[in-house]
Amino acid sequence: MIILDFETNTHNIGDVIEVAAVKLDISNNSFEIVDKFHRYYLSRYPVNFYSYSVHRLTPELIMDYRKDKNYPSYFNEDEDFKEFCYSAQTLVAHNISFELRHIDKLAKFQNHICTMKENKHLVKSLNSRGSIKNPSLDEVCEFYKIDFDENSHHSATYDVSKTFEVLKKMGVLESN
Repeated sequence: MIILDFETNTHNIGDVIEVAAVKLDISNNSFEIVDKFHRYYLSRYPVNFYSYSVHRLTPELIMDYRKDKNYPSYFNEDEDFKEFCYSAQTLVAHNISFELRHIDKLAKFQNHICTMKENKHLVKSLNSRGSIKNPSLDEVCEFYKIDFDENSHHSATYDVSKTFEVLKKMGVLESN
């Protein structure tokens, strides 16, 4: 099982500028982290100011984070990511359709757990018209009484850690 989060620059497939993932095994009726993956990548597109306002990752900051690192510049060229995902059968993400779109053909998973969709009718967040909407990660954390730092949100590593906490609260182990 892998929990994954991407930060992206544009809506173009594979334009991932940060990836964080943890690989889990289920052992003794609990989750055990067995591996971690975290990298920053360059974008082939100009800075998207909407995306920048969300995650605050500039090309200069990404270059600073990448210094002294030796991995591909672009996400879709990173064979290590494919290898990291290779044996995992289940992908977990807060908005799994977003992650699957950017994974494209790099990896395949037999099972998907979307913490956003799975919690929609539990959290019952409302949109501006008063209809139930897909809840944001902070809304799901609030529902489960998980501490949430708005200043750390939209860092891929932070979002993966919160998605992991949500997964544990969802009782996934009891249903397996």
